[in-house]
Amino acid sequence: MSKKAARNAPRQQPPAATDRWIVYGIVPLRFFLGLTFVYAGLQKIADPGFLDPAGTTYIGAQLQGFSSTSPIGFLIQWLALPFPQLTGIGVIGAELAIGTLVLLGLATRWAAAGGALINLVFFLTASWAVQPYFLGSDSIYAVAWITLVLVGDQGVLTARQIFAPQRGANVKTQIAADPVRRRLLLQLGSAAVAVVWVLALLPRTRHVGASEPIGAAPSPAASPASSPTSSTSTSPTSAATPAGKKIGTLAQLRSSGSFTFQDPASGDPAVAIELAVGNIVAFDTVCTHAGCPVSYDSGQRLLVCPCHGAEFDPAHGAAVVAGPAPTPLAPIKVQVGADGGVYAA
Repeated sequence: MSKKAARNAPRQQPPAATDRWIVYGIVPLRFFLGLTFVYAGLQKIADPGFLDPAGTTYIGAQLQGFSSTSPIGFLIQWLALPFPQLTGIGVIGAELAIGTLVLLGLATRWAAAGGALINLVFFLTASWAVQPYFLGSDSIYAVAWITLVLVGDQGVLTARQIFAPQRGANVKTQIAADPVRRRLLLQLGSAAVAVVWVLALLPRTRHVGASEPIGAAPSPAASPASSPTSSTSTSPTSAATPAGKKIGTLAQLRSSGSFTFQDPASGDPAVAIELAVGNIVAFDTVCTHAGCPVSYDSGQRLLVCPCHGAEFDPAHGAAVVAGPAPTPLAPIKVQVGADGGVYAA
């Protein structure tokens, strides 16, 4: 090319000065995810019931509930349920470690990959029964973590200058150095997001009792319309030889106020509660939100879900008084026999 042609050729303009601010675009997402994981870990540490078998938020009760609805319930029963407290400690440690690494910008992509894996597991367990899927946050968190894996921290606001100054100085060069690697990373990330999307659209089924689909009409035995316990204040009928299966005794109710049993009709876990002398109600304890087992809090006189905070009032037909549950718990008809036993139809 002649000198004249070179002078007349259009010159490539340098990137606009504002383009350098694009690398800061990932900072809000990175800090939000990091802070959320640190907060989640600290919240579990501050919760006295998380590792306490007697607590309403006990990790073991949560895992038991997840195993009945999750597509990886067999893994929960095999790996987590035998060691619930160890599992809880592992979750706390992972959340604190991942959140801290992401906030400091240390091994950000690896930490983000760990965060994506944890939220994918949460999606397949704690949020699996939540429909439509966008009402549960774990699938969205998984996609956000995958995004952070793809772009990294861009070398912005990291502590690498302190812990690895040479790597911190060269990180931007390393990010752009291997286009093949970047392309592969983008393809893998896109595939991971597609997998989460497909999983989110799959139909949900329950694996407890009769294994009816989530959202299916309740069986006649569990229908509020066919059960006297669906009213605000209902006493069980008394019979010399009541029909149904004996689930406990009045003596148990008088000593503790409630007892748990297995619903003979559905196989679900259930609870019987004496609201007042002679006024006994019983309910299926599978939460109508995500399938976790609720437990009776005698102090609040409420049935409380340990997973997402749903609360039900047994004195008013297990109506929802707090949390995300869409409908009351299914009532169970009970009778008191002349022998002092409590029977479920």
